[in-house]
Amino acid sequence: MKKEALLKQIDQLRSELHRLLGQNGSLLDPGVIEKSQQLDRLIVLTYNQKDKR
Repeated sequence: MKKEALLKQIDQLRSELHRLLGQNGSLLDPGVIEKSQQLDRLIVLTYNQKDKR
């Protein structure tokens, strides 16, 4: 995945996570946890790509 697309997707997930947290008000909400894990995976992918260069 290209860096620009990856960063755009990270920003989008951050916004979605923020919105979900505002709606649910709990870090333990399953939807919040799932979105957070998706974001974590993308961030790790970004760091792994950076290390390969």
